[in-house]
Amino acid sequence: MTDNETSAADADREQQRLADLAEMGDIDLSQYAPGTFGCHEAMHTASVMLDMTDDQLLLHPAILANPEFYRLAGEVHEALFALYQAIGEKHLAD
Repeated sequence: MTDNETSAADADREQQRLADLAEMGDIDLSQYAPGTFGCHEAMHTASVMLDMTDDQLLLHPAILANPEFYRLAGEVHEALFALYQAIGEKHLAD
């Protein structure tokens, strides 16, 4: 991916994030800041999805049988692990 493609993808992702946030309506985001139950809930969800990816996807015979599927599932696993770590780093900072 070129730098221009990366920048465009980042801009698209940010536009989608803002649109999703606007669609949620009037919500108190302070309830989801690091250190709150809302943030802990997001960290827990990332952990559950990480476990499911490991147990149900990476070990599925259809995934194991296809190198491309396995590579893509591995990327999902790595991304979920990075998300879990990023949330935990901020959420558990104190």
